[in-house]
Amino acid sequence: MALRERLSTVRYALSSPGRFAEALRVDNNEPEHLKGKYGKWSNKDLDPTPPEQRLWTSWSFFAFQFSIAFSPTTYNVGASLYAIGLNWWIIFIASIIVSILIATLIALNARGAAWYHVGYPTFVRSSSGIYGSLIFLFLRGAVAILYMAIQTFYAGKFMAVMLRCVFGHRWTDIPNRLPETAGITSSDLLAFALLWFIQFPFAFVHPSKVNIVFKIKSIVAPLGLFATLIWALVSSKGADFTGLSTTESASGAALGWSFMKAINTIVSNVIPPLVNIGDLARYAERPRQTLPMPIGLVVSKPLVTLLGMIITAAGYKQFGEAYWNLWDFYSSILDKYWSPGARALVFLAATIQAFATFATNLSSNSIPVGCDLAGLFPKYFTIVRGQILCFVLAWACVPWKLTYSASSFLTFLGSYLCFICPIVGIMVVDYWVVRKGNIHVPSLYSTTPDSPYFYYKGFNLRAFAAWVIAIALVIPGVAGAINPGSIGIASTRIYNMGFLLSTIVGGLLYYVFSIVWPVSLYPPQYADRSKAWEIMRYTEGFFPEEEGSRAPSEREEVVIDGKAFDGSSRAATEPETADKGEK
Repeated sequence: MALRERLSTVRYALSSPGRFAEALRVDNNEPEHLKGKYGKWSNKDLDPTPPEQRLWTSWSFFAFQFSIAFSPTTYNVGASLYAIGLNWWIIFIASIIVSILIATLIALNARGAAWYHVGYPTFVRSSSGIYGSLIFLFLRGAVAILYMAIQTFYAGKFMAVMLRCVFGHRWTDIPNRLPETAGITSSDLLAFALLWFIQFPFAFVHPSKVNIVFKIKSIVAPLGLFATLIWALVSSKGADFTGLSTTESASGAALGWSFMKAINTIVSNVIPPLVNIGDLARYAERPRQTLPMPIGLVVSKPLVTLLGMIITAAGYKQFGEAYWNLWDFYSSILDKYWSPGARALVFLAATIQAFATFATNLSSNSIPVGCDLAGLFPKYFTIVRGQILCFVLAWACVPWKLTYSASSFLTFLGSYLCFICPIVGIMVVDYWVVRKGNIHVPSLYSTTPDSPYFYYKGFNLRAFAAWVIAIALVIPGVAGAINPGSIGIASTRIYNMGFLLSTIVGGLLYYVFSIVWPVSLYPPQYADRSKAWEIMRYTEGFFPEEEGSRAPSEREEVVIDGKAFDGSSRAATEPETADKGEK
């Protein structure tokens, strides 16, 4: 009977486009307590995270950031840097510098989301405006879908190695029915499909519960890579770095500019956490739980970069070819050491790397896309719905075509930092300097003209002016990256400093514009309230008399506007002491 009713509902929904759209509305498919509380720009995943979902611990955040570096894009970063005349130790130093800079920005960008428990799609409204945020969400989501497809393709490469270990020549002898222009063989397409079906169930897991994946990855991924390193060094009796580069080593001024390009290149595959971090920091109970996260990045990023170069150098000494892709290295092992023991070990190693790759896919791509779709279409998308669509769109992107014949397109994707880094700089300055850490959460969902985040018709023109100028400074160099020699040396050098320039210029200009044209911190009716540093954090972004305000814990006594509040009541008494700091 229940099945018959559901089928009848489906037939009714499909009877017209209007009815189908109505059936997809989040409000029509969720229990009352899961619906958005703040109007049409709200749904259960855009609203502040309820206490029962704040499940991420200090270990969760460390494991997440430590494990994210164990991916193909970090492992083979040395390939392009050797090509511009850098050696292994200069690349290693560059990765350390990048890790420290990125870790600092991540720590700064995580605090607001951790205090007010809202993700990036909601939090970015405070600096860009409620309508302006849609531009930033679309930009991040569109690129994340492409990277989702490419990373899934990379994980499929490891799946192909695993299947070769199991089936041997029966796998390699699968006839290719696809033309060369397809950019992929029949067997690789099958491996991609199998990997996609294995990772697809994770699309149905809410981000608040996915931290166990990163805890597992933070243990098995390093073990797998170190085991590969030990085997490579022992079997090759060392490593040969001299054969990794076909370019003469850079020196003098050329070395300096190559070093700046190395920083830009390494940053390009660490960009996602810079803006994504709010989507996960919101699940912390307190910001201090996010403090181990930057440590995880500083440790893992240089480590994986170094291991990638050593393993490649050891492989070159033994096989006579530099295999920068780890799946190619594993295939070369099978070519030379075909035995039951070798097949078992390579299968285990490839399995770990496949798991590590699609775990990175979750944090860097599918979760952000889910969050962005919820922010763009709050009536129709929750985070899980968005994740499901992201996984499905991985097929539509045909990633084997992107990686096979469109190297210039991949270069363009690497230039993504030109667009994202100014946003990060603006968000950091807005929270830490302009607003002094105070966010009025109900206004993040308001489109009334008196909302402090409505700005000019929903757009913060200060932020967009700073963003456009920062991009204009760097963007001409993208043409030079895609087509070397097509632009002047000055533009190329500016582009190679794109990360530093766009972040600093975007943040600095926003600060200047906010001084000339000050922003409103609160709605007009609360304009006289305290603007002390992070005073709003005590009640999680609500004024004490507002519905939704969190009373401080029993051990806290908070003074707001001359009235003292504690965890026993929202009632106010005259204070005897000054405002208290963070406990």
